[in-house]
Amino acid sequence: MINSERDYSKEIANLCKQHNVKYLGLHGSSYDQENVGTEDAEINFLVEFFLPMDPKQYGMCYFGLEKELGDMFGRQVGLCDLTGITHPDILRPLTKRKTDIYKATEPPM
Repeated sequence: MINSERDYSKEIANLCKQHNVKYLGLHGSSYDQENVGTEDAEINFLVEFFLPMDPKQYGMCYFGLEKELGDMFGRQVGLCDLTGITHPDILRPLTKRKTDIYKATEPPM
């Protein structure tokens, strides 16, 4: 879990807009306090991007977001991309333990 006195919401919203993010959420142990107090624990995010994107743009958005979130929190970051996953048997376990951080209603201009 991201346990901080600091409010990251504006910075996260700006990152999401810069990197074409439709949805961002905390996932798994990052959500349920399992790693509270563990400085070197990875923070796991679920992400969904606006499509279409060409492969180069997708790579820049994915890896740019991963790096900037890691820099922001000073920890390793893992991204699980939900873009295009529609099968409930795959989606359900990925989204069972999550908390929403950012949701966009339309692509950034």
